[in-house]
Amino acid sequence: MRRNNLERVIFNSTTLDSIMKWIWRVWCVLYFFILLYVVFFASRRPSPMWGRHLEDLRIVPFRTKWYLYTHMRDLSNVYLDVIGNIVMFTPLSLFLYIVFGIKHYGKILFLGFFLSFCIEAGQYFMGVGVPDVDDLIFNTFGVLLGVIIIDGVRRVPIRSSVTRS
Repeated sequence: MRRNNLERVIFNSTTLDSIMKWIWRVWCVLYFFILLYVVFFASRRPSPMWGRHLEDLRIVPFRTKWYLYTHMRDLSNVYLDVIGNIVMFTPLSLFLYIVFGIKHYGKILFLGFFLSFCIEAGQYFMGVGVPDVDDLIFNTFGVLLGVIIIDGVRRVPIRSSVTRS
């Protein structure tokens, strides 16, 4: 079985292979615990959406972000929200590719979108945080960034350490 460049970099021998697989699995479990904590439990107040109707959902893309960007003096929260959503979902692509063995980029993007959708729906129904379509877009963009990183690493040729004379 021929391995691609990313797998060769990560798993280069049988013993190292099993060790690296366990390390990636542990990182994956930690990632999901941290993701759930950040999304549902980290310094959260009850959502202003709790007990409201569907017309109060933030379903118009970028409306809230643009309003905050144009009307706030301190933009650090806007930047933190946008960059945080992207960075938080970038590792998901790597875990889906390496730990779960999903090699099709379209499936990785769909699963990232679906997980983000489930999180936003969970926030709405649990009354935690503020469900926002912008989060769905930026989270999916983070998964796309992860796919681009994976594809870039796979395309880089690996030079052999053995020299020919």
